[in-house]
Amino acid sequence: MKIHNFSQQSEDWFNIRKGKMTASHAQAIGNNGKGLESYIMELMAEYYSISEKDYFSNGDTERGIELEEQARSIYELERDIKVEQVGFIEYNDFAGCSPDGLIGEDGGIEIKSLNDCNHFKLWINGEKEIDTKHLWQIQMNLLITGRKWWDFISYNPNYQKELVVYRILPDEKMQEKILEGIEKGMKKIKEIKELCEE
Repeated sequence: MKIHNFSQQSEDWFNIRKGKMTASHAQAIGNNGKGLESYIMELMAEYYSISEKDYFSNGDTERGIELEEQARSIYELERDIKVEQVGFIEYNDFAGCSPDGLIGEDGGIEIKSLNDCNHFKLWINGEKEIDTKHLWQIQMNLLITGRKWWDFISYNPNYQKELVVYRILPDEKMQEKILEGIEKGMKKIKEIKELCEE
């Protein structure tokens, strides 16, 4: 594991992630099927493209980044803790993750700015409302970092209960599936590189 501390969304951040499987696609990696194959193909198509990457950004993306900073600050204040921001954590040459923050030696956070309905459902119904893709992402973050827990945070300033937080612990079965998917993905990436670099 290697931690890179440059800013997320920076040119260095985009470059270090290039050609690597990331936790934001952990569901496809863990399911280890057609979705993984499609993801690897997209990843390598981007890796070998010679055109300058036009990184997609819009109002929603910018709002998400802005709200993430607010959520992190409120979380720190409410719990009287310090969140360490990092850029990218390499698992190996083929995989890594970009956590929204690390806490001490044991924890981490994943921040989502859910819409009104989804934030409300999470508040009222509990952690069963967390989207499966976010749970996969958190499990891959836990696997790569070796941390003991990860807080899933939904932040929506439209509610008095603007921060809804649930602690997620490592799930051995999900992590085993992620490891299998990483192995399969690595094999495919190596095969493609051999073909492209002959």
